[in-house]
Formats: sequence, C-alpha cells, structure tokens
Amino acid sequence: MRYNYYIMITKDVKPIIAENLTMLRKKKGITQAELAEVLDYSDKAISRWEHGDTLPDINVLCELCDFYGVTLDFLVQKGDGQIKERIKSKKLLINNILVCALSVAVVWLVATTIFVYGNTMRGANFWVAFIWAIPVSCAVVLRLGKEWLPRTAIMIIQTVLLWTLITSIVLQFMEYGLWMFYVAGVPVQVIIVLKYVQKFLN
Repeated sequence: MRYNYYIMITKDVKPIIAENLTMLRKKKGITQAELAEVLDYSDKAISRWEHGDTLPDINVLCELCDFYGVTLDFLVQKGDGQIKERIKSKKLLINNILVCALSVAVVWLVATTIFVYGNTMRGANFWVAFIWAIPVSCAVVLRLGKEWLPRTAIMIIQTVLLWTLITSIVLQFMEYGLWMFYVAGVPVQVIIVLKYVQKFLN
C-alpha cells in the first residue's frame, strides 16, 4: 500500500506536498529546526522538502503523517482535503479547550474546599488557597496546552505563572518578609521574553 502511494508522488504533486508539509508544521507551532530534531534530519533537508525541491522517502513521509496526525492521502490533496482537516482540527481544539477548562475548574474546586474547611482554624491564612490556584491553573494549562497553544499565549501564561507564584509564596510566608523574591523574578521574566522572541524569529 505504501509503495502504491509513493508511485503517486510525481513532479506534479511536489508543490502540493511541499505546501501541505509547510502548513502542517506551522499549524503544529514548531520551527524547521525543531522538526529536524524530531526526525533526526538537518533543517536544510526540511527546508528543501517544504520548498518542493526534493521529497522525503516513503518511510519519512509516513513518519511525518504519524507526527502530524494525517494520512498520505491528505499530503497529496489540495482544497477539500485541507478543509476537512481544518474542521477536524477545530473540533480537536474545542475538545482541548474543554479539557483545560475542566482541569482548571477542578483546581479552583480544590482551592474552595481548602478555604471552606480550613477557615474554621484560627490564625490560618486559608484564603491564600485562592492565590495559589492561579499559578497552579497556569501550570495545568501549560501542561495540557503545550501542543496547541499559540506561542504568544504560552508566553503570557508563563508570565502570569511566574508572578502569581512569587506572590503566593510571599503571602503564604508573609511573616518572613520574602519581598525580595520579586527582584529574583525579573531575570526569569527576561528569559521568558527572550525565549519567546527567539522562537518568533525562527
């Protein structure tokens, strides 16, 4: 079966396959260098595939299909095949968002439970549970959404995670005066921004 598919890969479909490979990679949100690392190829080879100069062999094409979650049919189709793929991707995105929302709701349910049942104890700052829920929610979203979240959204969530985590620690241990943690957060924030810029330029 795979051999029959490969017979179809003629000069006429090279541009279609190249266009589909480029579209799939960008939709995945990865760079050519990152894909090259996954496939153990050079980024120059990836670039040649996506420009239609050359094509990967059938085994690599199948590996790419598995990686992107598409069929070989999709790679050689233009128009309707891509529309169906976008519809499928939209449904998958909605499902991923719902899973994230449910997971975050569980985090806030736990925080509310801690506050309600812990509030009866004198001198305990159980209201801080709601502050802790923010960085925990960010961590959950980053963990579940690392494959489909836009890079800008990831950078923003990482920023919120950083500063709310520091705030949670400072408020939880207020008596120790850990305000200097905010200063320590500055270089971490710079790293987050620079990492975002690097990926954006790639």
